Amino acid sequence: MKQITFFIFLLMTGTLSLPASKKPLYEDNKTQSYEQLISAYRHLAQEYPEASLLEAGETDIGKPLHLFILSGDKIFDPVKIGQSGRPVVFINNGIHPGEPAGIEASLQLAKDILTDKDHMGKYLDKVIICIIPVYNVGGMLNRSHYHRANQDTPPESGFRGNGKHLDLNRDFVKADSKNTRSLEKIFRETNPLVFLDTHTTDGSDHQYTITLISTLCQNMEPAMGKYFHNTMVPALFETMKKTPYEMIPYVNLIHGSPDKGISAYNDLPRYSTGYASLFNTFAFMTENHVYKLFRDRVKSVYFFMKGLIGFTHEHASEMMTLKKNADLSVAHQEKFVLSWELDTTVRKMIPFRGYSLSKRTGEVTGLPYRWYDHTRPFVKKIPFYENFNPVKTVEKPDYYIIPQAWEEAVERLRINGIRMVRLERDTLIQVTSMYITSVKYTQRPYNGHFQHRNIRYREEKQMVKFYRGDYIIPTDQPGNRYIIQVLEPDAPDSYFSWNFFDPVLDRREYFSPSTFEEKALDVLEKNPDLKKRFEEKKKSDPAFARNRYQQLGFIYNHSPWLEKSYMRVPVFKVTKEK
Repeated sequence: MKQITFFIFLLMTGTLSLPASKKPLYEDNKTQSYEQLISAYRHLAQEYPEASLLEAGETDIGKPLHLFILSGDKIFDPVKIGQSGRPVVFINNGIHPGEPAGIEASLQLAKDILTDKDHMGKYLDKVIICIIPVYNVGGMLNRSHYHRANQDTPPESGFRGNGKHLDLNRDFVKADSKNTRSLEKIFRETNPLVFLDTHTTDGSDHQYTITLISTLCQNMEPAMGKYFHNTMVPALFETMKKTPYEMIPYVNLIHGSPDKGISAYNDLPRYSTGYASLFNTFAFMTENHVYKLFRDRVKSVYFFMKGLIGFTHEHASEMMTLKKNADLSVAHQEKFVLSWELDTTVRKMIPFRGYSLSKRTGEVTGLPYRWYDHTRPFVKKIPFYENFNPVKTVEKPDYYIIPQAWEEAVERLRINGIRMVRLERDTLIQVTSMYITSVKYTQRPYNGHFQHRNIRYREEKQMVKFYRGDYIIPTDQPGNRYIIQVLEPDAPDSYFSWNFFDPVLDRREYFSPSTFEEKALDVLEKNPDLKKRFEEKKKSDPAFARNRYQQLGFIYNHSPWLEKSYMRVPVFKVTKEK
């Protein structure tokens, strides 16, 4: 009896791994539990010398983040992988564990590569494959019949939020979670050529089992973006046509119905693909269609993974050259686009297999709702909008400086492999400071933050005292696109927008209207131009003329008494004279 009990304990803890059954769970509309999944990968690592399972960081739930590596050269150290010169395909699964098709497909893919050495095993003679079995460990452990009420998932699946109740696919820039910080470290160490994140969507209804988000090609280094858009993406769509699962771009509706057009997705750096592309990585996100059979969802993303690795294997030399050149180009690039907007004047027509929209009356509410009628399928061409225009462009400085007090920003720069130099002594430096002039404060939290929007700032040349240990960030490095996106305050996913620097939005020094009168008079007497503007404002603004506090505040805000750090972003620019 004791031996049986100990045997069960070994199975439950994963200390003992058993081969998976011949019939995959997904064939029976089931998905792995966390324990089953890690045990299956552990078994593969134990059985095959080309495979290794690493504990590669922490997660918010207290369990490790695992990394499964397939390497024909048996290189299993992430840093050595990044330095190997081999093309790396990095696959991330389970960012939303209620979308488990990629979890099952990656496990099947790993098994097939290791066992079918004559065919799929050939990929490992060039390509190193890194798989995150499940990224959102806390969400996968939170299994239930009652997640995803509107989806036809397996009977049990994981939860969208992680152990910290965060949506990890909105966390890549702000990196609030241990999961994100661990993943980013692995990502930057392995330096992948290709990145894939696997998802499921219920955003619309159509005949396709799989759709694809390709990172915004206009936001890539030009030569790399051209190859991505004109060669790689079309080839992957053609590959999928040869399988039972033809693919369509992600159905990102413009006006509520596919008939009126769909658009490419502007994947900001908060998302996995937008983040990955900042480092000159070809980035994709599969979106399986939730109303299709689970086994078909798994098989469709399996075929896509196989096609993606096959394309990388075939074109490795050309792709690696593009990435290497992009790294060099970005290091010397002078201007960067901060934000983009969809160009609705440019479109192309693409074939689309959909269902006609009808209206039904709800039996519960008695009210009408839109409904895709599966008895009325159609095939027709619809508009696809994929061109984006730059909204805002910025010229990079030679350096940024961040005081060491802002350790959350510094930590994220360090995790992402950004080269920084620390000042060796206290120094007075002429810099360009950025002062926030207007910002929209959101009223509700978004993924744990009251994110700032519509940010405007003015620049001012100043002599600023910095201290030994403060950080200088050169802008002559391949990570420039990440640097610009997080440090320029009006970028949509900047550190400022995600509240990293909120203390500067509060005053720390004030004036008392009962005692400031004499100082205010002195300020006006020493500044005739300010006195003129003050008098003009009193004449033009009756409310201002009647409000003593506003008048003194006007003078205070234009006087040496106003604190220099108020509304000043603690990121400073240094540009050498040319």
